[in-house]
Amino acid sequence: MLRLLCGVEYEIRGMENVPKQPFIIASKHQSPFETFIFMLLFRNAVFVLKRELKWIPFIGLHLMALGMIFINRSDGISSIRYIVKLAKLRVKENRNIIIFPEGTRTVVKQKTKYQSGVVALYSVLSVPVLPVALNTGLFWPKSILSMKKNPGKAVIEILPPIYPGLSKGEFLKNLKKTIEGKSSKLATRKLVLQITEKHLQ
Repeated sequence: MLRLLCGVEYEIRGMENVPKQPFIIASKHQSPFETFIFMLLFRNAVFVLKRELKWIPFIGLHLMALGMIFINRSDGISSIRYIVKLAKLRVKENRNIIIFPEGTRTVVKQKTKYQSGVVALYSVLSVPVLPVALNTGLFWPKSILSMKKNPGKAVIEILPPIYPGLSKGEFLKNLKKTIEGKSSKLATRKLVLQITEKHLQ
C-alpha cells in the first residue's frame, strides 16, 4: 500500500550477514516502517517494547500473545534486569531479540544517547549483535499517525555481526559508530540524489 498510494518502496541489504544461531538485532529507529518490516524479515523474533503498547486495543493483546518483552522505562536498573531475564528465556526458545538502542524513534541525523539495555543483552546473552542502519525517516516521519509520506526508496541495511568478547565500552562504541555512520551515509546519499534529480529537471 505504501508503494501504490505513497510511492514509497524499500530495499533490504545485507541478508547474508544474518547468523544461523540466535542473535540480537540492534537497529536505528526513525519510523514505524521498520517495526512492520522486521516482523517479516526476522520471523519468530521478539521486540523489546515500551509498556504503554500493551494498552492499545487488540494490538496489545496480540503482542502479549507473541511473547514480546514490555518494559517500564522509568524503572531504571529494574527494567534492565527484567529485559535480560525474559531475553534469556526467548533465546532458549531459539528466538531472536529486536531492540532499538536509542529507546525511541528519532528524526534523520538526530544524535541520541544509546541506552544501556542493548549493552546488558550483549554482555549477558553471549550471542551476536546484528547492527541495522536505515534511512526510513526520510520517507515516513517518526509519528505513526503522520499522513505525510515522501516518495522514494527506503533502505534498510543489515551490517556484519558484532560477536561476543568485547568489553561493554568497546561494544557500545563499535555499535554506535557502525549504525550511525552507515545511517548518515544512507540519508546523505538520498539527499544528494534528490538535489541531482532537481538539477537535471
